[in-house]
Amino acid sequence: MASRHVRSLAGKLVARLPDLPRPWDVEVLCQELARNRSRPLLLHPVDIPAFPFGMWYDDGVRDHVFYRSSASGYYRDHIVLHEICHMLAGHGVPTEDVLADQVDAAVPGVSFRGASGRAYNNHEEELAETFAAMVLRMARQRRPGSVSAVERRAEELFGATRT
Repeated sequence: MASRHVRSLAGKLVARLPDLPRPWDVEVLCQELARNRSRPLLLHPVDIPAFPFGMWYDDGVRDHVFYRSSASGYYRDHIVLHEICHMLAGHGVPTEDVLADQVDAAVPGVSFRGASGRAYNNHEEELAETFAAMVLRMARQRRPGSVSAVERRAEELFGATRT
């Protein structure tokens, strides 16, 4: 369970989000967030074997959220929200040189060349996990009723309950 401090920080970041869409749709939330920030926020499904579950990248003009193309439903939404938290909290741009070339090849128009990167620390990761779970809990009445076994397991791991 996240500390009181982390839950408080996550709550402050959640308050910066536009109203959650009804019915729940993470892509609509991203469009509204982009509009509110006057900055494009693009989602990119990628199919790269060594790719982490998700990654946020700021190219100086736009924000990009990458996620594994095999992720869907609740699991994909959690990944996207996790990366949005890193973006809203200004945690930096985590990149690895090994992945940069693969992402450059997989996503036309996006280049990681010259990006400096770092890994997130445990506090930043805990905040992002707490933020994503918090938003999904708030949107739970708006989730589709049927989920895959993987999504059910993700719900159990991240503490969300089904309606």
